[in-house]
Amino acid sequence: MTSIPVDLPRRRLCAGAAAWAATAAAGIAPHAHAQRVFADHGRVDPPVPVPDVAVRRADGGWASLADLVRGHATALHLMFTGCSTVCPIQGAIFERVQTLLPDRLERAIQLLSLSIDPLSDTPGALQAWLARFGAREGWIAAAPRASDLNRLLDLFGQGRNAVENHATQVNIIDRRGELVFRTSQLPSADSIADILRRV
Repeated sequence: MTSIPVDLPRRRLCAGAAAWAATAAAGIAPHAHAQRVFADHGRVDPPVPVPDVAVRRADGGWASLADLVRGHATALHLMFTGCSTVCPIQGAIFERVQTLLPDRLERAIQLLSLSIDPLSDTPGALQAWLARFGAREGWIAAAPRASDLNRLLDLFGQGRNAVENHATQVNIIDRRGELVFRTSQLPSADSIADILRRV
């Protein structure tokens, strides 16, 4: 992986609200506090392979999550289509990311919205989610089996309190299919696009 700027803007939730505000920069260089997968944010060192679990895509087909991400620089965020607080903000951020990366298909860059509500998020619901944010080719939505959900939450992050059902971080996966970076909560679209260009 090529070097990534040390200072990236980050945004986080105001206590119990969907509002967000710019805060201090997040470091991407390896630091003592970011050496584990479960560090709050930063570089994941050593990188962790994405698990080979089945996910159902918005088109109704099943695929291995590991196969979906391998060969692409992928920005993955957790969401569920019934969410009315932070998930729409996350969707709007990804909508902006795709406009910042008009050459993403040529560069094998993709966005992945991964549902944490597999019982409700049917292919139709996932299609509606993508349509809501004007998703174009290179932005996928998928949901795992309920039996695999905890495993994915352990890797990609859970909410830290009752207000947050899930983390609002973006997980960056390299072309080998390994988790290499976790952003701070609700990162800016510009910072996500910048990392994806350099992975």
